[in-house]
Amino acid sequence: METVVSGLVSQVFLRCVEDCLEPIMLTDRHGRLTYVNPAWVMTYGYTKEEALGKTPRLLRSTHQDEEFYKNIWATILNPEHGFWKGELTNRAKDGHLVPVLLTITPYRENGEEVQGYMGIAVDLSAQKTMEQQILHQDRLASIGLLAGGLAHEIGNPLGVIRGRAELVLNQVSGNDFAEKNLSIILGQIDRMSGLIQSLLRVSRVPDQVPLRSLSLGRAVNDVVELTAEECRRKEIALRLHNVEHNILGEEGKLQQLLLNIVINSVHAIEEQKKNDPRPNQVHFIEINSKILENGACGLTVRDSGCGIPSENIGKLFKPFFTTKEVGKGTGLGLAMVAKLVDEIDGKVSVQSHGVGQGAQFNFEFKTPEKPISCENR
Repeated sequence: METVVSGLVSQVFLRCVEDCLEPIMLTDRHGRLTYVNPAWVMTYGYTKEEALGKTPRLLRSTHQDEEFYKNIWATILNPEHGFWKGELTNRAKDGHLVPVLLTITPYRENGEEVQGYMGIAVDLSAQKTMEQQILHQDRLASIGLLAGGLAHEIGNPLGVIRGRAELVLNQVSGNDFAEKNLSIILGQIDRMSGLIQSLLRVSRVPDQVPLRSLSLGRAVNDVVELTAEECRRKEIALRLHNVEHNILGEEGKLQQLLLNIVINSVHAIEEQKKNDPRPNQVHFIEINSKILENGACGLTVRDSGCGIPSENIGKLFKPFFTTKEVGKGTGLGLAMVAKLVDEIDGKVSVQSHGVGQGAQFNFEFKTPEKPISCENR
């Protein structure tokens, strides 16, 4: 009877582990995987056949160093602790990062000799995304307060300074030295005014503008016309492929975000030319669109620019983040892009294989035929 009960308990336990929504893995005493449940397979993308016999090292990302893992095992093997629980970031088979709360405990035979280790993870991806969104909103709120104060305390004096500078400029006609320096002053005043307006735009609550059907191709062509001459002078090829789709959006916002992205690509290519000035290199900005499996319209803008270091990928759309020299960038261009995409219920992400390897911005827009879910955009 005891054997039957034990067998039933084992079956129930196995069923619970198999049906558990959290990734569970078992290893032998040497750290080789002997079991992974379906949730583990779904979370990390490896099949059981690919995982069994390997070590959990196949999940390691660069977010933790070797010392981190040494401390984990020192804690587990310490009789005063005997287990480890904490947060770390794993890497799935396709390369995407999975933040988890992981608990590792040894399991023993007859309560004495350690036979192996069990790891139970809680996927924190949704929680981390929400935390980032909250932090982003808090930062935007702070920027909004700053921008509002700047607009009032600096905007009005700047207007007075600009008016007086224009007045003096009219009085010194023919004096090349004075005209040149006053023009520089006016240009810098306009730059400061533009920065204040950008701050206000990035931080303000979006207007409730109803989305309507727009021609993506027309918006792309308008932006190409605006940038074609500059690209020609800088020997940058503009390539368009299959951009004739309709999306849901607002024309002005769509054109502005596309213009910002193309200008960003132009600057990245200029930087690449400085870093690698070899002659006869072909530089390009390529714009392509297609209808995705979920019915949304995907748009990619790819360039042959200077690329993006992996550690900067997650910072690109944050206000005030820039890798440009002081005075050459405000760090608001891509933050503005993210804001505009958000205002038309779209999604944006970026890919780059590293410095000197170019970059690709990926957009996803609703379409009149198939509106998409915009959670976690």
